[in-house]
Amino acid sequence: MAENIMKSQQNDLSSLMERASKRDSTVPFDGYSRDDGNIPGNILIVESGDCVYSFAKSDIMDRETLGEDRIRVYVRQGATAFRLGRMRAGEPQDAFQDAFMVAMENISPPTSPGMPGEPKPAGGPGGLANAEAMEHLAPPSAVDVPGAPRYAEAGTGQAQTQAQVAQPRVLAPPLSTVGSYWTNSCIAGDTFANNCAHFLSDAFIRAGYTELSAPNPYINARCYTYARRPIRAREMWAWFASKAVRTSSTPTPYTGWWAVFQLDESVYWGGHVALFDSNSWTYYGTGWYGAWRQYMYQW
Repeated sequence: MAENIMKSQQNDLSSLMERASKRDSTVPFDGYSRDDGNIPGNILIVESGDCVYSFAKSDIMDRETLGEDRIRVYVRQGATAFRLGRMRAGEPQDAFQDAFMVAMENISPPTSPGMPGEPKPAGGPGGLANAEAMEHLAPPSAVDVPGAPRYAEAGTGQAQTQAQVAQPRVLAPPLSTVGSYWTNSCIAGDTFANNCAHFLSDAFIRAGYTELSAPNPYINARCYTYARRPIRAREMWAWFASKAVRTSSTPTPYTGWWAVFQLDESVYWGGHVALFDSNSWTYYGTGWYGAWRQYMYQW
């Protein structure tokens, strides 16, 4: 009898371990579902009235019922999918993407090659290379050249603990304040493989930009925790542009602080965001892609 009980428990544990392994390297999506009548072999996930996904059934590694006809599917990370959303006739083509790589915020961008003279991460000699959240993204190779900017000192000034939530402010805080709140993390403790917008939006919100935590016309995707931080670099890019009073495409020393979007669609469609202090030649973010096109904003 005891032997049968132990064997049953072992089978249950093996079943649970097998199910857990199916969810490694997957991305979860919730919604109502049915077969895609337009693409044989695909399933539709209706996430909301504004967003519908079509995934190949072969890319769904696991699924579970959430009740009331809703399900959660676990899609293989890196799988190609289709997304349908609302659009307005006459908008530029790039305003509506009906085909894209699944959940760019969950997929690591390629490693950026180091470039002589580019800014180094704020945070001391170790920088972000030793940060826990960087296990999925190799940092750029450091290139030391005469006259290269020094490392910034982190953890000084106005930085606060994650438990301290910013209070609403009438005027927009200076961008330098955002750097003081950079912690390379989200206040809720969750992470994706690519966290550039996730962690930078956390710093903006805790610095006083509460407009990013409230319903915002530029922000649609948020992290799945109570913090609800914006997680897509392109959406942060649109928000940067909406606030800007000055723009630039070239990092230039001693021109102040800049919110930066970096993009090379041929390499990584999702792009990358960072905060740049040109006075100390340092950046705050999960990486710096100096070889990509630079979209820089001040306000």
